[in-house]
Amino acid sequence: MSRIREATPEDAARVAEIYRPYVENTAVTFETVPPDEAEMRSRIVEHLKAYPYLVMEEDGRVVGYAYAGAFHERRAYRPTVELSVYMDEAFRGAGRGEALVRELLSRLKADPRYFTAMAVVVHPNPCSERMFEKLGFEAVGRYENVGWKLGAWRSVYDYLLRLKPEGGTPDMN
Repeated sequence: MSRIREATPEDAARVAEIYRPYVENTAVTFETVPPDEAEMRSRIVEHLKAYPYLVMEEDGRVVGYAYAGAFHERRAYRPTVELSVYMDEAFRGAGRGEALVRELLSRLKADPRYFTAMAVVVHPNPCSERMFEKLGFEAVGRYENVGWKLGAWRSVYDYLLRLKPEGGTPDMN
């Protein structure tokens, strides 16, 4: 049985373990050195100050995680968040990542600070592209050959989802 909950610093070792193969073996992330437990703990603590960071457990073991973070650092971007989701290789498929993102979106929609969610997807990544489209995200941008990883140029696609109707006023505090 899956359970989604807020991450804690104690999840750092497992989150780092899940993320490591993505960094070392795929172009899904442009990070090239896997963060260790201490770095991941620091990231979790920092994200939780302003954004949701969730983990999915099965039988008490973390099998995936998703979080929102700053889309860009400048203040005017504050109502826009960027999403990330990573699953343990053995638990991919069966809609687990989608369930994590749905819960993340639910929390973001309820928060008066956030109006727009972005997903930046390295292309090609058909599973992530289908998932974000299924969740209502729209492909809004494409950057060709902007990253070099694993001996090849990589492109990224931007996906956008409005969390609230346009025209509202965000809480910028």
